[in-house]
Amino acid sequence: MEKIGLSRDIPMLREARERKHGFVPILEVLIFLAVFLVGSMLESIPASAVMLGRVFSDPAAMQELTSKLMGGDVPGYLDAIMEALSNQPAWFALVNLFATALMIVVAVLFCRVIQKRKPASMGFRRGHALREYLVGALLGAGLLSATVGIARLTGGISGFEAAPVSVPMFILYLLGYAVQGASEEALCRGYLLVSITRRNQVWRAVLVSSLVFSLLHIMNPGFGVMPFVNILLCGAVFGVYMLKRGNIWGACAMHSMWNFFQGNVFGISVSGTGAGGGATLLVSKAGTASDLWTGGAFGIEGSLACTFVYAAALVILLFAVKPGKQALCTQNAD
Repeated sequence: MEKIGLSRDIPMLREARERKHGFVPILEVLIFLAVFLVGSMLESIPASAVMLGRVFSDPAAMQELTSKLMGGDVPGYLDAIMEALSNQPAWFALVNLFATALMIVVAVLFCRVIQKRKPASMGFRRGHALREYLVGALLGAGLLSATVGIARLTGGISGFEAAPVSVPMFILYLLGYAVQGASEEALCRGYLLVSITRRNQVWRAVLVSSLVFSLLHIMNPGFGVMPFVNILLCGAVFGVYMLKRGNIWGACAMHSMWNFFQGNVFGISVSGTGAGGGATLLVSKAGTASDLWTGGAFGIEGSLACTFVYAAALVILLFAVKPGKQALCTQNAD
């Protein structure tokens, strides 16, 4: 792996290894799942608060619930609660996006307090952070646009229609996806991938963290073999890019712009969870090709177009992209 610029002596990896010795991959994954569980529970608090607040502030909903409860209709009462909680406006997706900031906090605190690692070892390094982020954003938008182009040529997408868009909502989704993309990168790359390299080879860390990243989407609508493979490839690209650059900024931006352009520019379902939240520039129309090209219920991330783009991106990153300065020399970048 050193021949292609992925060495365990990358400053961020060396710093993590010097702080505390790591474990075998299976134990690292089990610890990760515990951290993920804590973060997920914290993430659910803002959404739960908003949902309950909307129910309790709705006189009609409260009257129905009270009537069923007083009448002893417990099954009907529970059904009414579930219906009221699930009936949320389009902007509710923003609550979930911004709530992922809590996952960043959990990942950073775990690394800092338990593993004794500074944020720099997770890739949050000083020096050209804005430039790294902007370059990553352009790459993320470019990868998604290339995937859409292939899907359009192969019949996976038949066309697009312009959609009325609220500029404030559009900007909020951009910011929300910036947080959401950073949360998954901090968790799966900055924390898990780097943690595994403390005792294991880099290739194994990239593979294991990418497998875990893909399996985190297993409950998404439409998840199957193709989405699994493609998200694994996405994870590998984000991981290799982070290691090549020696920081996590570009990977965060690449991830965020991939999701944002998918859902709010092209109007395509993001990992099977829906598109745009009513703030998308375009609405995509599914083509007549097979699910291999449309991606089916999971969206374009489940298509061969995505496979080709990310497989090509991974090969280019591994064999044609030289490591950046932060992956070659130690800097005072806490």
